[in-house]
Amino acid sequence: MDNQQLLVTDLDGTLWFDGELCHQKSLKAFKKIQDNGVTILIATGRRFRIVADTFANFGWRVPCLLLNGSLCYDFAIQRRLFSICFSQQENIEILKIFESHNLSPTLYADDSYVYACNPTTSEGHIEAIGPDLILVSALSSYSQRLDILNFCILGMPRENLEGVAKDLSDSGFANPSLYKDQIFDGYSLTVQPLNISKWSGILQWCEYTNFSPSRIITIGDAGNDLEMLIHADKSIVIAGAEKRLLDIADHVIPPPKVGGWSEILHFL
Repeated sequence: MDNQQLLVTDLDGTLWFDGELCHQKSLKAFKKIQDNGVTILIATGRRFRIVADTFANFGWRVPCLLLNGSLCYDFAIQRRLFSICFSQQENIEILKIFESHNLSPTLYADDSYVYACNPTTSEGHIEAIGPDLILVSALSSYSQRLDILNFCILGMPRENLEGVAKDLSDSGFANPSLYKDQIFDGYSLTVQPLNISKWSGILQWCEYTNFSPSRIITIGDAGNDLEMLIHADKSIVIAGAEKRLLDIADHVIPPPKVGGWSEILHFL
């Protein structure tokens, strides 16, 4: 294996299934790749508090892009490397756009808690947040006192989110991702700061660590993986993913439930 390669993998629906489960074949492949000196960078829409315990259980001491590239934490050195938040003005304008569509998002802050006020997201999403959900009387006051990294509505009918996604994209204040959700039924909308994505996070991590990969291989399954799949030297997509992802894939591998991620070994 070329140990100057950078392997970037999504979690849910790619490496993980049914929450935080990982097939034994995939776990063994993950370890073998690390043992061979290939750098693994994880890129996920999840936040720090929701992955930290599972990473510890698996012994994964790797860098991780969280909230679709808005934050990077290195689990090897247990330190945040960088984060990108919305400005106060961007917070205000984005909330106005949501309100114009009668939607109330959840706000993911840099303290790894989730803030909400009568959120119009799925019950499954609220249950998944659990005790980390902080209900507030008004989102605007909190968006001005906290560093907000992501706005999020998960597991809703697509037609409920298409209009707000378009308006957010047209606003010039944010980078929205609307995609079919692999965990919750329906579609999900995540909103990162303008020009921020998993791909921008990959580039920022390379610059931060002074790592110049010979090639970048990315593995994903959902719309929030689109940018990194498009720009990678080799893109690998999970069978059953959205057609727009399968159309750009260099390779397609089986789903994580059967240990499909272990086939990455053939492409390194």
